[in-house]
Amino acid sequence: MNEMPWLRFYGDIPATLDYPHANVYEVVKATAERLPEKVAIDFLGASITYRQVDELIERCADALASLGLGEGERITISMPTSPQGVLAFYAAAKLGAVASLIHPLSTAPEIAHYLRLSKSRIALTLDLLYERFADQELDTLILTSIADCLPATKRLAYRLTRGRKVPPVPPDPRVRRWAELMATSHASAPPARTEPGDLATILYSGGTTGSPKGIMLSHRNFVSEGLQVATWVGLSERDTILAVLPIFHGFGLGALIHTGLMTGAKLVDGPAVHPRDRRGADHQEADDADGGRTDPVRGTRPEPVARTR
Repeated sequence: MNEMPWLRFYGDIPATLDYPHANVYEVVKATAERLPEKVAIDFLGASITYRQVDELIERCADALASLGLGEGERITISMPTSPQGVLAFYAAAKLGAVASLIHPLSTAPEIAHYLRLSKSRIALTLDLLYERFADQELDTLILTSIADCLPATKRLAYRLTRGRKVPPVPPDPRVRRWAELMATSHASAPPARTEPGDLATILYSGGTTGSPKGIMLSHRNFVSEGLQVATWVGLSERDTILAVLPIFHGFGLGALIHTGLMTGAKLVDGPAVHPRDRRGADHQEADDADGGRTDPVRGTRPEPVARTR
């Protein structure tokens, strides 16, 4: 009797795969060396090549190391789907640190719970969400803006419209600005000797049976998932992935972001896409940049309440 009857449904897909002995940082760096000039990320019109992604990860890792993030340390990333959160995830991996990814709209008590679980001393979030982190026990709070990664014209439009509504951040010795950190030269941080079985990230359950619980995922989890997904769907560097699912969810971070960067595909990132907006991506991007009706974090318009008869 065939002990694996499901294999007959695999078609041309092999029953087993040879997985690289590497961590998430190493496999993305390998892609950058293979396809340096190919566009890796398109974020609301701003194109970033694989060479630039690699350079930005290195720069982010150097900045995080200068703040004291190192092997075994934890950093909380509370971001929508945008380049900053992705870069910080891989930068932490280079340093042998663990990224704890949480929903950017988490309440202050929820954030406190996540910080306690992960033992994070450093956090990255949007400037407009500062108040939720104001009273949290942190050594360093890195603040960024959606505008930090927008093209020049949209960056200006954002700052003249929605950016003007962002509450000013009061003096806080813990606060560091993403843009300043990335523009400053730091000592080069060597890569940690991270093994595939080492912890890469902590994601969180929905808390339907109590408080959300941390889900510990290794580098091997992500690397194997990336290869499995790419093999199953036939993904290659010729493909484009609409990567708007949240990076604090396993599918968004693993099956979209990491699989795409591991394979060499192009990721079209954004806070979200409204499925009912038939005017096209250009109009959606304009709404996101010019203070339209979209949510400042999700990038979506409020959905109507579903009614039952």
